[in-house]
This record gives sequence, C-alpha cells and structure tokens, in this order.
Amino acid sequence: MSLKAMAFIDGAWLYRNRTSIFAKLGEANGCEIDYAKLPRVFCEDVANYLDEDVGLVRTNYFGTLPSARSSFSSSKQRAFYEFLERSCGYEMEIHEVDVGGDGGHDDMWIKMALGASLMFNAAMPGSFDVAILIGDDLDYAPVLRRTRLFGRRIQLVTAHASGGVQPAVGTSLIWKSRVSDFPPLYIDDHAEEVRLVRENVKRVCKQCGREEETTWAGPEFFCSTCRGKYRNN
Repeated sequence: MSLKAMAFIDGAWLYRNRTSIFAKLGEANGCEIDYAKLPRVFCEDVANYLDEDVGLVRTNYFGTLPSARSSFSSSKQRAFYEFLERSCGYEMEIHEVDVGGDGGHDDMWIKMALGASLMFNAAMPGSFDVAILIGDDLDYAPVLRRTRLFGRRIQLVTAHASGGVQPAVGTSLIWKSRVSDFPPLYIDDHAEEVRLVRENVKRVCKQCGREEETTWAGPEFFCSTCRGKYRNN
C-alpha cells in the first residue's frame, strides 16, 4: 500500500521565491512555471528518498486577494487562482484582505489558514502520511512540530538565497530541530523540471468553431479573429 502525500503551498512565499527559479534558468525577465507539475516533483523526491510508492492525494494552495475597497484590480489574480483550481486540480483557500488597513500584510492570513488546514488534516485518520510544505517561514515551526506528534512526516521545500547559498540561520525552517523528517528540498534545484514548455497544438475556437494552432492550454480557446473582435468592442 502506497503512502499518501499532501502538499501545502504558501502562495505569497511561492510568488516571492519564484525568482530563484528564474535566476537558476538565467531568465532575467521570468518564465512560465508548470504549476500542475510543481507539487508532483517534490512528491517524487520523497518517494525516491524513502524508496517507496508515494501518491499525491491533494494540493492545498493558500493566497489572498485585495478587498473591494482597494483601487488595485484583482482580475488577473482571480484568473490565476481559477487556473490553479480548474486546470491544476488545486484545492484553493483564498482570503480577501484590506491592503490599505493596518500594516497591509497578507502573510499572516496565509499562515493562519495553512496552519489550521495542516492541523485539521493531520488529525483526520488516513488523510496523509507526509505533508509537503512549499513555503519557508519560521512561524510554521510550532504547527509542524505538533503535526509530527500525530505521526505525520514533514518535507520542507525552500529556496536557495542569492548566489545559490543556503538560507541564513535564523531565517529558515531548515535550521529548526524537530520540524522535518527529510533533508530540505530546494525549489530552484528543480527549475528545469518545473519550467513550463508550451507546444503548438491545433484547437477549435469556442466561439466560431474555427481550428487554429496555438500554445494556449487553458480550458477555453478563442481564435485570433474572435479575440480581435472582442478587443475592438
């Protein structure tokens, strides 16, 4: 019987540290990340380390949106979250925050939600054997220690600092004792694996039925003619 792994992604941490992937690939202007593949890559690492079958049963993503009181447009962010849910199969927990309020920090919302979800699932019999935390913040240390008391194992995923060196002592969970059961994994070490490479395929336009070659992999496709009409309206 294979072991079960569940991934927990701190969306704010991943957004900030995706630049370590770009740096490793030499992409100064960034590149696309294969978010569907991302958690599976680290699940495979756990399986290789244990020399056992490990199946990824769920990927939980935690993020925030600015509240309606903010002048910032959240349409692109909402579209990204919908993509993660529909196309990548993520379980999404998104909190609306007032970015103009006290401090304007959204990290605390994510930490609270992720920690609560981790503890809840750890307390559910048979939910998972290994938690893969993609998000390196010292505030997670207490909840990770308590998760391990339920007999769950923890895999930490972090990122190298500038120049490819390990995060400094006092800034990373990897230096905390009794919070992890495996050597840490580094997201930038898997840069080539998680880089999204799009291929041209033929798709049928949802609006007019015309077939066109495209690299677009979203659930709905509209040809260049229909997209042009929409922009001109």
